[in-house]
Amino acid sequence: MTVALPPALTELVERLIETGRYLDEADVVREALRVLERQEFDESPALEAALLEGVNAPHSVYDSKVLERIREQATRR
Repeated sequence: MTVALPPALTELVERLIETGRYLDEADVVREALRVLERQEFDESPALEAALLEGVNAPHSVYDSKVLERIREQATRR
């Protein structure tokens, strides 16, 4: 497989190799694809817990005041 990258991404790949963390271009691409796969297919445990908590909570109407309160609580953490 041959992949053409724009100059900015080519420079990024080169910088990553220069750090010594990656052996070559293929190594960088493999790691990038592993990260993408986790983002696309693996759900965050925290997200899953929040979803399950919401499913088990009593139903309530989410108007703008409720959402504002939830946002405020989230920013305090």
